Amino acid sequence: MKYEVFPRRWGYEEIITAPVKGNVESIKVESGEQVHEQQLLVMIRAEQGHVKHILTGASGTVESLTVKVGDNVVQGDVLFFIKDDL
Repeated sequence: MKYEVFPRRWGYEEIITAPVKGNVESIKVESGEQVHEQQLLVMIRAEQGHVKHILTGASGTVESLTVKVGDNVVQGDVLFFIKDDL
């Protein structure tokens, strides 16, 4: 199952948050990388055992990652900051 993340705005940055509670299984982008809408960012294994593919709803540059593989997250935890393309 895939999730498109509708980012929250913070100035010129988008805040990508976890839509489900689970464990970060893999991260598909790095800090400084250019991303585009619908690009896979991270995979989270939900408590029910299903892997959720988290896609970005924004294009820009990954400013920072706040999680790493193996981290436990809950719904609403910040995963990434993405600086908008202007």
